[in-house]
Amino acid sequence: AHDDYWGGKPSVREVRFIVVPEVAGRVNGLISGQYDFVTDIPPDQIKTIEANPKFEVVGGPVLNHRLIVFDKNHPQLADPRIRLAMAHAIDRDAINKALWAGRATVPAGLQWEYYGRMFQKDWTVPRYDPELARRLIREAGYKGEPIPFRVLNNYYTNQVQTAQILAEMWRAVGLKVDMQMKENWQQIFDRTTPRGIRDWSNSAPFNDPVSSIVNQHGPNGQQQQMGEWVNSEFNTLSGVLETSTDMGNRARAFRRMLEIAERDDPAYTVLHRSVVFYGKRKD
Repeated sequence: AHDDYWGGKPSVREVRFIVVPEVAGRVNGLISGQYDFVTDIPPDQIKTIEANPKFEVVGGPVLNHRLIVFDKNHPQLADPRIRLAMAHAIDRDAINKALWAGRATVPAGLQWEYYGRMFQKDWTVPRYDPELARRLIREAGYKGEPIPFRVLNNYYTNQVQTAQILAEMWRAVGLKVDMQMKENWQQIFDRTTPRGIRDWSNSAPFNDPVSSIVNQHGPNGQQQQMGEWVNSEFNTLSGVLETSTDMGNRARAFRRMLEIAERDDPAYTVLHRSVVFYGKRKD
């Protein structure tokens, strides 16, 4: 019965996983026949792979969003207006066009359509508005002090390029962001020097906000456990989402959580929905 369930035994003797950090190494290895599949192909490599009729690129959007996460204990980020300004300074469509060949999308904040009745259709990420960003920065009394931005070397596809574009967008509205390359997550979370902003991505393993906004940003989520952000109203509402069975109450609680974490006291800002492409032999 076991074989029937899985459709028989696999037709390969072994599967080997090899870590190849550089994109060029993966693409060349695929085309030379060294590898059968390669992961995390940036859109600018699709033409290169498909120029050879024996190969193709597959994949697309996944249930995951790329974000920038704030540590509100940093003196330059303590004022929520600075964090909101950073969100308004980002031209997400430009990032999508430049790095994702327009194949990514900007989602309605940290949520997915498959939430069904819980999905807040009319919610949006903070719009690209450099003027508003500059005004918020002025009102917050920012004096040009550096904000650290810890970045890994393409842990996420296009991570370094995205970080460089973001740093320029923030510079354009008057924020000084100090990009710091790190080797691992321990260094990203290290508390011995001041932390400012970092990259992350969030998934929704099942079709309810508990699986994402509570799981990742609630009292037991990574952001609060790592001491980057806390908000008592948000935490009370996390409890409502986890325990209430009244869908109307839950939807209202979720919407208020989005308002807190994305506008009033930003914990993060969503960049785009993640897209994942794989190169493979056509056969």
